[in-house]
Amino acid sequence: MQIYLSTLTENDYAESLDMIEAAFRDVPHSNHDEHNLVAQLRKAPEYRYELEVVAKLETGDIIGHAMLSEVKIVNGEDTYTALALAPVSVLPEYQQQGIGKALIQAVEERAKADDYTTVIVLGDPGYYHQLGYQTAADYDITAPFEIAPEYFMVKFLWDQLEAYPHGEVVYPESFN
Repeated sequence: MQIYLSTLTENDYAESLDMIEAAFRDVPHSNHDEHNLVAQLRKAPEYRYELEVVAKLETGDIIGHAMLSEVKIVNGEDTYTALALAPVSVLPEYQQQGIGKALIQAVEERAKADDYTTVIVLGDPGYYHQLGYQTAADYDITAPFEIAPEYFMVKFLWDQLEAYPHGEVVYPESFN
């Protein structure tokens, strides 16, 4: 079985949404609305198609998806542009094979190439810590909603930053 990663195209929109819905169908902590979130994010003025990657079988069937969207980290007068990783999905029968990790690394590489420095994620710390994400609260980065701090994480894409962003994450309207 060969799997390849590619930038999502408009021809993939419908199939990718169906795949995202199927991937989250039996996930207990999901609100089962991730596919609608992706559809909304694609309509946002700040949408960047190159920060959306799919995993496909050699048949062209989509089996995985990852997306980064711009968010702000605000601290008083200071505003930093960052990215939110949401959602990441892989069809259940293809999970535990490194596809999610490959998708995340692919979008992170694209973000770094575009000079983004910071990625925020809400998810399972057991999984995301393995990929270099750390508890955001350790860097004085907070969520705009109530969440146990260990589930809200950050990754800095550069080894050294002049100044690390800190403050509250502000999601654009398209996340609502």
